[in-house]
Parts: sequence; C-alpha cells; structure tokens
Amino acid sequence: MAWEPIWLDGAVVGFCTSGGYSHFTGKSLAQGFLPADRVKDGLEVEIEILGERRRAVVHLAPLFDADGARMRG
Repeated sequence: MAWEPIWLDGAVVGFCTSGGYSHFTGKSLAQGFLPADRVKDGLEVEIEILGERRRAVVHLAPLFDADGARMRG
C-alpha cells in the first residue's frame, strides 16, 4: 500500500504513505497525509484500495504502547 487516495466529502484530500495489517489491533492500519486544517481525532474518511473505497478513521494517539512500557520489559 502506498499513495492510495484519501477521500473526504467526495473529494481526494490526501494520500497514504504506507499501510498493512496490525496483529496487535486486529485491524489494517495506514499512515498518510491530510491537510492540517482538516485533521481531527475520529474524522471518518475513505481510502481507495484497488479501486474500492474503504472506511477509515483518523487516530491521533498511538494505538499501541504509547509510553514504551512493553519495550522496557
């Protein structure tokens, strides 16, 4: 996954830079670019993958081990 369009309100507003399946969350995750004035936690967008739009939700906080506790043991 790379450079797939991100749709909002019927228009392309950004692009994905990477994505894949997260075994920890049990969901597919993606990273991408959106205009700064449109970014907010919980924003619902669509990502076009192989010609089909898929629902996506913006999360601003890390989804896993934000404080690094798991890495420390």
